[in-house]
Amino acid sequence: MSTHAEHGSTTTGAGDAPTAGGAQAAVERVEPTTGADVRHDRIRWSAVWTGALTTLTTNIVLQLLFFSLGWLDLGTGSSTTALVVSGVLGLVAFLLGGIAAGASALWRRVNDGMVNGIVSWALTTVLLLAIALAGGGALVGYFGNVFGGFGTIGGPADVGLARQTAGWAVLGLGLSVVASALGGTVGAKIWPGRGKRDADRR
Repeated sequence: MSTHAEHGSTTTGAGDAPTAGGAQAAVERVEPTTGADVRHDRIRWSAVWTGALTTLTTNIVLQLLFFSLGWLDLGTGSSTTALVVSGVLGLVAFLLGGIAAGASALWRRVNDGMVNGIVSWALTTVLLLAIALAGGGALVGYFGNVFGGFGTIGGPADVGLARQTAGWAVLGLGLSVVASALGGTVGAKIWPGRGKRDADRR
C-alpha cells in the first residue's frame, strides 16, 4: 500500500487546519486598512434643496410680514432704510436656510455642514435671480430689487447705475454666503448620534 509520504510529499485535506503562514495570509487579506482616507460625497442635494427652499420661503414670509406691519416698502422705489431692513431680513433667511441644510446633511462634521450651506446659498441665489428677472422682485425684497435693477439697464447712459447695482449686489451676495456658511456650520452640530458616529468613521 503506497501513500503520498512515500514520494516525500504530504497533502492537507479540506478539513485540516491551514499552516501558520496560510493563516497569516488569510488574516492580512480580510484585515481592513484603518489608515486609508475614504472619500465620501459631501454634497447632499436633498439637504441643499431643503436649505434653499427654507431660505426662499422664510425670506418671502418675512418681507410680507414687515410690509403688512408698515415697516417695509416693496418695490424698486424703496428708501435706503427700507433696503437695509430688507437686506437684514434676507440675511436672517439665509442663516436659517444654512442651518436647515447643515442639519439635513448626512455628515455631522462642521466643514460638511458649511459646504452644504454654501451650495444651498448658490442654488438660492439662482432662484432669487430668476424670480427677480421674471418680475417678482418685490416678493424677495433687497435681493429682488438689486437683481431686478439689471433689467432696467438699457444703454451706455446707464453705466453708472449698472456699477452701483453691481456694488450692492456684491455686498449682498458676500454677506449672504457668510450667513449661509455660518448657518450650515451651526446646523451640522444639531444632527444627533448617528451622524456623529458616521462622521467619526471617515
